[in-house]
Amino acid sequence: MNRIVVATLAYLCLTATAAWAQDAVELYNRGLRSSLAYKRIAYFTKALQLNPNLADAYEKRVTHYYFQEKLDKAIQDYTRVIELEPDSVNAYLLRGLACLKKGHGEGLIAEINRLALRYAGLGKPEDNKALERAIDDFSSVIELDPRLAAAYSYRAEAYRLLGMIDEAVRDSSTAIQLRGDQKSTAYAYATRAEIYRRLGQNELYKADFRKSVELDPYSPDYPPLHVPLMLRYSVNTAGLKTVSWLGLLGIIILTFALIFKLTLRAPEKRDSD
Repeated sequence: MNRIVVATLAYLCLTATAAWAQDAVELYNRGLRSSLAYKRIAYFTKALQLNPNLADAYEKRVTHYYFQEKLDKAIQDYTRVIELEPDSVNAYLLRGLACLKKGHGEGLIAEINRLALRYAGLGKPEDNKALERAIDDFSSVIELDPRLAAAYSYRAEAYRLLGMIDEAVRDSSTAIQLRGDQKSTAYAYATRAEIYRRLGQNELYKADFRKSVELDPYSPDYPPLHVPLMLRYSVNTAGLKTVSWLGLLGIIILTFALIFKLTLRAPEKRDSD
């Protein structure tokens, strides 16, 4: 009798588990089909509540967290993916990038303050622990794939932010020599350019920064001094007069945009007769 009860209970548990797994996959697929970020996150979250081992759902949800600047949540999801897939090079690399971004500071105000302070030589990373964790993750990637240039490129920037200049130059140079994807190579040139600028090696700085801009002129993921470097590079190459005219043109465009926005009024609500 007891055996029958145990067998029945085991069967019911297995059936329920299978049903939950199937429901989780269905919710995951709904998330893939949705075009709205908040709905995608909601579907992936519900799927994970039913099946916490669905690595694909973590990977999809974490993409939204990363671009929404929800870096702590992104790091948690990447950590869970690594627990489920310990040899996932991509998970280590992306968690390292999230930690690197967290070490830079979050949000527009933090970005502006950091740019100003770093350019003046006064700033420090907001979260050294995040940068150290980023280095650990990039090192794990290199152990799994020693020829992945992106890992060296991003680890170089983490080293630079921690003041480990020799290590940063070494990793940047390695990334450039490996000739990985265009974006990470541009990042490596920009990191090394900033180091040369700080060291007063202007010719090397100009050469590296020019190369980084040629490879990827519109990347939002450059090291934090990319904006002032771009300004300085423009002054050095185009001349102060040209940069001044470009600045004036930008102000004019912003002024007209503001005037246009202010002239747009909501239609007045008419009282019904």
